[in-house]
Amino acid sequence: MGTRNHCLGPRQIARFEQAASLLPGVDPVDVYRFYIRHTRTGRKAVAFADASRSYLQMLVETGRAVAYVSHARKALEDFAEELGSRDVADYDAEAIRGHLYGLNYSPVTIRHRRGHLLCAFAWWAEQGWIDANPVEKVKRPNVVSGEPGILPVADMERLFRANERVDPGICGILALGAFAGMRTSAIGRLDFEELDFGQRGILTPACKTKKRRRQWIEGLPENLWKWLERTPPEIFALDGRQLLHRRAEAFKRAGLLIEADDIAYENRKREARGEPLVTWQPTHPPKNCLRHSFATYHVALHRDPGKTALLLSHRNQQVLFQHYLGIATSAEAEKYFRILPR
Repeated sequence: MGTRNHCLGPRQIARFEQAASLLPGVDPVDVYRFYIRHTRTGRKAVAFADASRSYLQMLVETGRAVAYVSHARKALEDFAEELGSRDVADYDAEAIRGHLYGLNYSPVTIRHRRGHLLCAFAWWAEQGWIDANPVEKVKRPNVVSGEPGILPVADMERLFRANERVDPGICGILALGAFAGMRTSAIGRLDFEELDFGQRGILTPACKTKKRRRQWIEGLPENLWKWLERTPPEIFALDGRQLLHRRAEAFKRAGLLIEADDIAYENRKREARGEPLVTWQPTHPPKNCLRHSFATYHVALHRDPGKTALLLSHRNQQVLFQHYLGIATSAEAEKYFRILPR
């Protein structure tokens, strides 16, 4: 049987002795194996800026929502602004942790930023540009949630009464949030033809859902359909910016939204007429108050969080039990779902 001889010259022996003096007692074979496991051989070096462009392009090509792509871009831009555009394999968990927890944002926003970075680095690992995802070693920030912001029944009724004659179209849009629990982004993607008045259901095609699965929602309250029946189909042709403007104007008519610009404008008019200035304070409705109101009053009316979770497309009932159960009474809920067009 043949043998292979590896002859070591004096210089190589001297180098081995020097290496052994750095870590006495360590088996050199183990050192070689460790080196092989942890040395990135043959991997393409990709700068963070180039990797980010490729990732965002992939999101666009796979049909991710415009808002999602925009948030992902912002997360990557802020990361690069602080840490620079190095080889994506050169960022470790400690650097990413320092960046995330150094952001002057709420824990919820930091959690979202971590999610975007986690997905980006995971995709880069799939491309073979990094060996492992360092974001996995960064713990998510703890988020302590308060009670969801809802509108009292009287305020919700005032919102619809102030607009039903002035802008019936926006009332239908508001009803989809208040009486169907739909997110603002989902309402903006909804087409009039996806409302099935006969079967009292709403169809969301797979191309419009986050999970790319077709959704059919039925069993929604009757007052929703009463508002939708008098909603002009043209309102669904507006883009997101136009809908947000119309919605803001609706809240202002009901006195539920007063912005600093509104106060300044009113005072300029009064000053020109020599009238006393207003002493209003900026007022804003709670964030996502329509969806939160629907969840709160629906749970209070039916006492069945599972039913409400199904309509809201929640994976389980836990969130409803923790955050919505017990906030409103059944009597309030009955009044809430009796808000009908006159």
